[in-house]
Amino acid sequence: MKTFLTALVALVVGFGAAFAIVSAQKESALNDQRAKLEAQWRAEKEQLEAEMSGKRQPGKLKILQKEVVVASHRTPEEILQNLLTLKPVGATRINVIRKIVHELEDLADLKDEAVPSIHSFLTRNEDLDYSEKRTDEGDRGNNDRGWRPSRSNPSTEFTLPPSLRIGLFEVLEQIGTPAAESALAQVLSSSGRAVEVACVVRMLEAMAPGKYRELAINAAKDLLRNPLAINNPNRLDEQAENYLYAILEMYKDTTFAADAGKQLVEDGKLNRNARDYLTKTQGEQAIPALLEAYKSPGLSNEWDKASVASHILDFVGENQQANNLLNDIVSNPNIDSRMRSYAMLRLAGGTRGSESPTDPKVIDQRSAVIQAILPSLTEDRLIQAAKVTLINLDHLKKKEPIENPFGGDRRRPGGTGTTGTTQPKP
Repeated sequence: MKTFLTALVALVVGFGAAFAIVSAQKESALNDQRAKLEAQWRAEKEQLEAEMSGKRQPGKLKILQKEVVVASHRTPEEILQNLLTLKPVGATRINVIRKIVHELEDLADLKDEAVPSIHSFLTRNEDLDYSEKRTDEGDRGNNDRGWRPSRSNPSTEFTLPPSLRIGLFEVLEQIGTPAAESALAQVLSSSGRAVEVACVVRMLEAMAPGKYRELAINAAKDLLRNPLAINNPNRLDEQAENYLYAILEMYKDTTFAADAGKQLVEDGKLNRNARDYLTKTQGEQAIPALLEAYKSPGLSNEWDKASVASHILDFVGENQQANNLLNDIVSNPNIDSRMRSYAMLRLAGGTRGSESPTDPKVIDQRSAVIQAILPSLTEDRLIQAAKVTLINLDHLKKKEPIENPFGGDRRRPGGTGTTGTTQPKP
């Protein structure tokens, strides 16, 4: 019995020892497997993070022995092809516009990778118009009316690009690398659309100030001399000349002055783009061309003639041709007496569109011109206008407030503040 108990105890101890050994071996194996899995998971996690951050080229990842394919980003060609299918018209216009903006942003995110494809697309002269269409012919503005407001340079910055090509210009501007800059510069030599040239000039000037000055000026002058016909022109194309003259004005170019002088009068109307270019870049030197336009039989509209005359009269006292024109206007009975009076009153400023002179020499010269005219005047309105002008010029010389030539208030030299006055209306 004692022997049996001894054997039984030995058997239990043996089983226990064997169980402990096996358990330890299994636990060690599990720990090893867990460690391998954790190491593999960390490696795959780092690989995936690198993939997402662009540190590695898209490829294949192996996760727990299962192959997973990581999708590659779209190519520039795929994005461009999709853009060609997006046309913002009708009830879906707003939604399509959002898609267009998203596609252009995706293209810009590709950086230099996108530049060759964009350049290739631009050379094909394909385009989509994103602008809204006119609802009626009356939306053309007042180009056919005798009077038109002063010109202001049209914008080249848009919330939504007006066309696919201009949208691609903006993508190149956003990329901003030398390759993108070069692609934009090539547009200046190839585009026949003024708004495109103007947009690219603005972008290149911001990227590399002055670098493309000559190229930009030559492109603008070439299109002004030889405008190209645009298929399906829109509102921006109607401002083509405006865009091109704005480029010349921006660079203060004077080499187009002779051409602009020839364009001053077209179809019996004043070309205000040519006029503004001449007055802004030529100053007093523009007077001969302006005088020729003023005296041209083809310029029959009185508002146009008055507009030209006002720019010449800005130089009364300094320029003999301007002095002579003032005499001609004031002494011409065929011109409304109100316009003749205004020609004198504006010499002291304080009237719309005229500034008060500040140079004492110019003030004295203008006073001398009016004093020479005064004895020949016979109409009360003109006599009163001459006297008010002389008073105001005297006030300017003394740096005193001037009388409003039309009564009701008075202005300080060159200012806009007003106070009361008793000056009679001429």
